Amino acid sequence: MLAAAYAADVATNLSAVAKEPWDAVVIGAGPAGSVSAAVLVGKGLRTLLIDRATFPRRKVCGGCLAPAGASALADLALPMPDPSPPPRRTDALRLIARGASLRLPIEPYTMVNRAHFDETLARAAENRGAVFLQGVRGRVLPGDAVKLIAPEGECLLQPRLVVVADGLGGGALTDRPEFAWNIDERSPVGIGLLLDRRPEHALEGEITMVCGRGGYVGAARVDQTHWTIACALRASMVQQFGPAGAIAAIMAESGYRTPALDRGSMRGVGQLTRRRLLASGRVLVVGDAGGYVEPLTGEGMSWAIACAARIGPAADEVLCGRDARPAWSACCAEVLSARRTICRAVCTLASQPVALAAALRLGGRFGLAGWASRRLCWSAA
Repeated sequence: MLAAAYAADVATNLSAVAKEPWDAVVIGAGPAGSVSAAVLVGKGLRTLLIDRATFPRRKVCGGCLAPAGASALADLALPMPDPSPPPRRTDALRLIARGASLRLPIEPYTMVNRAHFDETLARAAENRGAVFLQGVRGRVLPGDAVKLIAPEGECLLQPRLVVVADGLGGGALTDRPEFAWNIDERSPVGIGLLLDRRPEHALEGEITMVCGRGGYVGAARVDQTHWTIACALRASMVQQFGPAGAIAAIMAESGYRTPALDRGSMRGVGQLTRRRLLASGRVLVVGDAGGYVEPLTGEGMSWAIACAARIGPAADEVLCGRDARPAWSACCAEVLSARRTICRAVCTLASQPVALAAALRLGGRFGLAGWASRRLCWSAA
């Protein structure tokens, strides 16, 4: 493992990075990448963690950490962010459609500001011995070499293992056609933003989802001053009316005003449901970079953490020169398949607001909230 003084020099010097015989390079320092780096360092691997952004970075999506994600971090002894005040917890999911509303008690989710959360995890990986390099892009070339691109120049690395965790919009695998996305063109478009005031329809201590013909608009408070808005919008609605118009139409179906979108920075991630190859050669793909299913309550980062926590055996396969694809694909399927099936079913119902409104009214009348809550919450069990 690198001595602390030399590690500090490497972290700021691209030419020094190029001279190191890296065991692993992790591209992307979001939750998936940082957890992967922490696991790999724990296995004694000389690990470089890079990200194209400079931290703390502004991140508008994924403010809801499911109990299963928090449990995976606890099992690895990785920290939660510790701002003042501490992270908020929410113990209810409110579904709204055509004016019908049902509050579902859930096992508490932790609401986090992603700027704080991502930096906390990246620094935790660094503190365990990873070298964390910011403002650097990574490209995986044919033959599994990694090109680092920074303002001061470029260098080429030949690590024994490459982990790609650069999210839905990352470009690390552009030069590797076998990793091309398979995108479901019928899937909704993801839109997110942070607001500095409470939206009219949202309540403290709840994740609120307003569902309509054009998709759904979720809201939750993530810290003392910010609310996150996460939307899954029908692509045809976005094309016809733009993101703001599609959001306004969904809110109007239930009689709500549109949140003050001009007070936040809106960002999109394209169509949500997609998949790609998870491993080839010395490359493993983890988190959103490996595939995505329209999430129910912003659980993408929880999925990423849960898979990254188990990357060790697949890394061993790569380091031993074996094909890691069967083991890594099976591992990710074991962690995520059941949960993603539930999300698909619920999101399909959410896209039918008339049917959903009827279900919400029946649920309130016949006391089905407890039964539904146990299935909607991704618990730690």
